[in-house]
Amino acid sequence: MIITDEAKVLLTEMLKENGQDSLQASLQQGCCGTSLYFTFVNKKADDQPVVVNGINVLMEGEAVLKTNSVTIKTDDEGKLIVEDSAQSSGCC
Repeated sequence: MIITDEAKVLLTEMLKENGQDSLQASLQQGCCGTSLYFTFVNKKADDQPVVVNGINVLMEGEAVLKTNSVTIKTDDEGKLIVEDSAQSSGCC
């Protein structure tokens, strides 16, 4: 997983605003198979986050493999987007 410097700034602000300290990467089953989704959480004492560009990221199992091709960045309007180079351009 890559988190660009611009995305880091936004994520840091969003985590702070929500009173959270980590980004959770999880898997969700959808019509086109399994995909990643992200939520803000507070890590527990026994959690071992991966630190990506200064952001704590919690993930387990297959989520770790799915994040290998993911970049979290900003678009031209300054909004966060998740780009997955391994995902096809269309659904199914």
